[in-house]
Amino acid sequence: MWGHAALNLRNTFKSREFRSGSLGGLVVVVLSIFYWFAPAHLSNRAELPAIDLIASLSPPRMSDDVVVVDIDSVSLESFGGRSLSRARLADLLNEITRLGAASIALDLVLAEPCDPQKSNVVRLTQTIEASRVSLGFLFSDHTGGPLPNRNVVAVDQKLRLPDVWSVPGAEMSCATYVDAARGVSAMALPGDFDARIRSMPLVVAVGGQALPSLAVDAIRLARKAGVVFLFGDPPKARLGQLQVPLDSSGSVRVRHSTQDQQSRRTISAGSIMDGATGGASLENKIVFVGSSAPELGGLRPVPGNPLTPSVQIHADLASSLLLASTPFKPLWAPALSIALAILLGTLLSFVAAMTRPIIDIVTSAGLFVAWLAICIFAYHRANIVLPPVLPAVAMIVGGMSGSLFQFSAVRRAEAIIRNRFEQRLPPSVVSKLVAEPALLKLRGETRLSTSMFTDVEGFTTMSEKMNASELIALLDEYFEGLTDIVIAHGGMVDRTIGDGLHAMFNAPVDLEFHADAAIVCAQTVLRFSEEFRRTPMGVKHNFGRTRIGIESGNVILGDVGAKGKIDYSAYGASVNAAARLQDANKTTGTSILVGAAANKLLQKTELFDHGEIELRGIGVIRIYSPEPMTKNRD
Repeated sequence: MWGHAALNLRNTFKSREFRSGSLGGLVVVVLSIFYWFAPAHLSNRAELPAIDLIASLSPPRMSDDVVVVDIDSVSLESFGGRSLSRARLADLLNEITRLGAASIALDLVLAEPCDPQKSNVVRLTQTIEASRVSLGFLFSDHTGGPLPNRNVVAVDQKLRLPDVWSVPGAEMSCATYVDAARGVSAMALPGDFDARIRSMPLVVAVGGQALPSLAVDAIRLARKAGVVFLFGDPPKARLGQLQVPLDSSGSVRVRHSTQDQQSRRTISAGSIMDGATGGASLENKIVFVGSSAPELGGLRPVPGNPLTPSVQIHADLASSLLLASTPFKPLWAPALSIALAILLGTLLSFVAAMTRPIIDIVTSAGLFVAWLAICIFAYHRANIVLPPVLPAVAMIVGGMSGSLFQFSAVRRAEAIIRNRFEQRLPPSVVSKLVAEPALLKLRGETRLSTSMFTDVEGFTTMSEKMNASELIALLDEYFEGLTDIVIAHGGMVDRTIGDGLHAMFNAPVDLEFHADAAIVCAQTVLRFSEEFRRTPMGVKHNFGRTRIGIESGNVILGDVGAKGKIDYSAYGASVNAAARLQDANKTTGTSILVGAAANKLLQKTELFDHGEIELRGIGVIRIYSPEPMTKNRD
C-alpha cells in the first residue's frame, strides 16, 4: 500500500500539472521578493489608494466633542476680508469662550498687525490670554525668531522616531499673541505621493524642540493635561488617558469625515457673532476655528475630496484620537502580507494548473473576496491596516501564471500528440479531430471499416541473421514508407506487430469509398516494398516480399486497456479475416488478397475472382485479388 502511495506521489511530482503549478508559484515568490525590497514610495503608490478604497466603504464615527467654527466666505466679509479684523476675531473668541468651550484651536497664523500699542491688538491678546487657546504655526525653512518657552512634549530617551518631521524654523503668530496663548501647535499637513493627506504627525521637531500638532494640543488643553508623553518600542503617544500607537514619523492615519458629517459639526462664525447659536452647542467642546473660504488658501486634498478645509482635517484627527480609532499598521503586517501572498498565490497557481477553469475561477474569487473582507474588517473594526495589494495581486498572478504555464504545457503536449497522430492518420484528419473532438468516439462504437494486414515473407529467418541495430534500422525505414502510404490514402495505422502492420480505413472518422482506398493503398505498398527489396539494404539482407490481406465488415472501435496502458483499436470478424487473407497469399501465389465483403463495397476497382478458399478459424469465403493467381490450389 505504501509503495503504491509513494508511486502515485512520485507520478504527481512528475506530472505536467505539478510542474505548471510550481512554475506559477515561482513567479509569485519572485514577485513577492521584488515587492519586499521595492522602495517605499513605489509600494505606496499601490497600497495607499487601495487602503483609501477600504476606508471609504464605511463612514467613520465622529466624536460629538469636536466642533468646527468656520469663518466662511460670508462671515469673512464681516472680518474685513483676508486681513481678519483683530477686534472681530477677539469678539469671536470671547463668544466661544462664553459659550463654554473646553479649548480653542486656531487654524490661523496671526501675523501683522502686531503693534502692542494698538487697542485691537491689546484686546485680542487679552482674549487669547483669558481663553484656553492653542495657536497654530506653519513650517519654515528659515530659523526665524525664538520658539515659545513651553515644554509640553516629554520624550523617552530610548524612543526612536527616525522619520519624524523636523524643520529648522516655524512661521508663527506675532510674539505678543504667542506669549498670551496657552499652547502653540503645528498646522502642518504633509501629503503623500499624490498630495493627498492620509496621515498627520502628532508631534514635530522645530529647531530641535518637540512641539505637538494642533489637534493634540487642543485635546491637551481640553483635558487639562500637562504634557504629551512619547515612549515605547514600537512608539506610542499618551495624553491623559488616551494612548495612541505611532509610526516611525510620529504620525497616525486619520479617518476622514464625510461632507455630511462636516456639515453637522460645523457652525458659521457669523451665526455665533449674531447670537444665533445656543450655549449648549459649544459647552465643553473642543473648538477648531478656521476658514473654508477659498481666498484664504486653506483647502487641501484628502482621499475622496480634493477641496477639504484644513480646519476640518485637524478636527478629523482630534475626533479619531478621542475615539481611539486611528488605523495603525503593525510591524508584523508587511511580513504577513508577504507570507499570504506567497501562500495564496502559489495555492491558486496549483489550482489553476490542476483543476477545471470553473473551479479555478470560483476558488480564486472566493479567496480574493475573503482576503479583502479580512482587510475591511481589520480596518473598520480593529483599527489595523493590512497591506491589501500584494496578496491580491499575487492571487491574480498565481492563477494566471498557473493557467498560462499549463496552457503552454498543453500546447506542447498537443503538438507532440498531433505529431504522433499524424504518423498514424492523415494530417487533415488530425486537424479535423482537434477542431471537432466529438467525431472521435473513444468510448466504443460499431463502424463499417476496411482492415488491411501486411507481412514480410521469410522475416523470421532473415532477422535471425541480423544484429539488433541492423534489424531496427531496416524495420524503421520499411515501416516509415508503409506508414506514409497508408496515411496518404486516408487510412489509420492501428499498430505494427513484428514485421506486420494493421491499417484501418473509415476509422476513426468517415472515409468515402474506403474499400477502394484500401485496394489502391495495398497496390502502392506492394510497389514500395518491391523497390525496397532492391535497395542496398534490402538486397544485403534478402528482404522478402510483402503479403497483404484486405477485408471489410462491422468492427467495434474504442479505447481498451488499463489506466496505465490504453490503446485505440478495432475488434471484429473482418479484422481476423484480413489477417488470415494476408497469410493465404502463400497458397494462392498472390501478394494481395481481398475478401468478399470488401469486394462488394468496391465502386472504382475491379478484381480477379479466385473462387473460394477455407481460412483457419474463419471458414470458407470467396477471395479476390487485383492480380491473377500464379499457383494451383490443392
